[in-house]
Amino acid sequence: MSIATVSGHAVKAPAYEDLIARGHALVAGFAERAAQCEANCRVSDEAVGLFRETGLHKTLLPAAYGGHEMGFSAMLETSFVIGKVCASSAWVCGLYMAHSWLGGLFPKQAQDEMWSGNPDAFISGSYAPIGKATVVEGGYRLSGRFPFSSGSPGAAWNLCGAMLPVGPEGKPVPAFTLVPKADYKIDWESWRPVGLAGTGSYDVLVDNAFVPAHRVLRFSDAVGSTAPGAESNKNPLYRVSLLTEVPFALAMPAVAAAAGALERFIDENKVRQTHGAVVLGGKRIADFQTIQKRVGEAAARIDACRLSAQHVVDVAEREVRQDGKQSMATRLLARRTQSFIAQEAKTAVDLIFDAAGGRCLQHGHPLQRAWRDVAAVNHHISLNFDAVMSMYGQFTFGLPLEGQY
Repeated sequence: MSIATVSGHAVKAPAYEDLIARGHALVAGFAERAAQCEANCRVSDEAVGLFRETGLHKTLLPAAYGGHEMGFSAMLETSFVIGKVCASSAWVCGLYMAHSWLGGLFPKQAQDEMWSGNPDAFISGSYAPIGKATVVEGGYRLSGRFPFSSGSPGAAWNLCGAMLPVGPEGKPVPAFTLVPKADYKIDWESWRPVGLAGTGSYDVLVDNAFVPAHRVLRFSDAVGSTAPGAESNKNPLYRVSLLTEVPFALAMPAVAAAAGALERFIDENKVRQTHGAVVLGGKRIADFQTIQKRVGEAAARIDACRLSAQHVVDVAEREVRQDGKQSMATRLLARRTQSFIAQEAKTAVDLIFDAAGGRCLQHGHPLQRAWRDVAAVNHHISLNFDAVMSMYGQFTFGLPLEGQY
């Protein structure tokens, strides 16, 4: 589902089907580069360039800068088709798409700085508010080490989380700050993980950089449908709550990796026979009922994940069109679903990996990479199953909420 552009700018948006076809056209290229992407701990400049050429990052970009303002469905589908062959690439491309929307929540002056001269500029980000911000005339001085900034090698800007020293009630408040690449450095030795290695989620280092006030977005505005960017970008898309949509860019690569692993497992085992080290040699793998059951269960879990994610996107975007804001019920439904589909993807890929035999234990085997990538997705704090499900339970019982929503 998409939200039609209402900004009045004469930008002809492509049809949804055309955007999806562009995503499918990238699959072969990302598949060829998947092993190298993991080895290099980043998506290559060439692959980022191919993604940029499709214009998919403009799906959620404000129309004022040539964007399409089409909603999050295309992000889900693009992330899924790419993630089946490379979860790391899907993670980065999905966040580039989502951050084009998030940038549209900032004041218009910040949007102009980012995109007036370069509407193809990508944004990476480190959300945890750990930066040190000091009030100065016209804004803040920012310093800190900002970890897990996925896609930072290909980005022109970085979102750096920080606690603003004085909020409306005299207390520090969490906020996003926008920092141009000229004002930060990447620690190239900070990212060597066991899963999602190709996301290039390096630490970003900022040392006393000036951040003008218009390049600051309070977290409460981003989640509360009150972002200043919604005043210039009239499309109700920019009143969707931040955590209702963006974490799907994190969860969907897990679903996609599980789907890719399932497809590969089926292809490899249609005719493959057991060697029979002890017994049962010469029997087709596909004839084992236990294998059939695992395939059926994994497929059902993957389909349920995709349908659940699309349902939330439809509900959230319909709600802001009708009400101009996101309800607490929808925000919590989204958080529950994001965590749920990541966990279900892990169950699905475990079903396949546990039946794949010793060959997939070799480094470089695609099933092993998918298994590690899905596990890594589930380690992201935004998708922590225990924390998110407990928070949803608190909501249903009318208790104070503990967590991010």
